[in-house]
Amino acid sequence: MKLTKILGALSLATLLSSALIADDDFDVYGQISAVDSVNKTITLSAPGGQLVIKVLPFTKIKGDDCGPFGNDVYGTFKDLTIGKSIKAEIISYGAYPAVQDLAAQSPNTQYNAKEIEWKCYPKAY
Repeated sequence: MKLTKILGALSLATLLSSALIADDDFDVYGQISAVDSVNKTITLSAPGGQLVIKVLPFTKIKGDDCGPFGNDVYGTFKDLTIGKSIKAEIISYGAYPAVQDLAAQSPNTQYNAKEIEWKCYPKAY
């Protein structure tokens, strides 16, 4: 009986803690229109307007299907060039909870990249 209560309390605690640490990130798609090597930021031209994203040291940067056998390749900040179309998984700081509408964000909101990915194939032209 005691073991059942302990296991029940443990499973409830696990369930509640996993809800508290849920990711508060979202994906944006766009084309890189500017790169700032000093501040380590990229600017995306997206349907909602311009979006400046900070690239941090732990940001995963990769090319999808870019290797010799269609495997992923991992890159660095210098691989992010103007004109490249990307998908960025970003976290917003300064607005809680994160608002999906970029126009509704305050100007103090900073966007940090968790992962940046570009596709090598297929291309439209």
